[in-house]
Amino acid sequence: MYGGLQETTAQETAIINRLKITKAGRHELAESSQLVLDWIQEKRIQHMAIHLDLDVIDPKSFRSLLFAQPDGSTVDAPNGEMTLLQIARIIQDVSRQADVVGLAIAEHLPWDAINLKKFLESLPIFGK
Repeated sequence: MYGGLQETTAQETAIINRLKITKAGRHELAESSQLVLDWIQEKRIQHMAIHLDLDVIDPKSFRSLLFAQPDGSTVDAPNGEMTLLQIARIIQDVSRQADVVGLAIAEHLPWDAINLKKFLESLPIFGK
């Protein structure tokens, strides 16, 4: 199941449809986890591995994302609109219905850490 999806490309939509992947958009999950919980119950899922792409999060509330580049550069893709609280609620709700056995976190881009590293490398005391 895909949760929190933004608009999908034609190619992504074709794959989702061909594989018959259940999906729930960010608006559908904003206030309730019920669509995910119904899917878990329908599929009789007992153990769940969760893959969290951080790019579903609104870059105004979490800056370590590709979309939150400090120089103001833009990316030609829809940026996330979910909040950390919404995602936490979904994972908490899921964990009450299934045994969460794994959590992968992807799309983390810590701009501030990257820029601090570059800054420190430019100083004579830390430079090469």
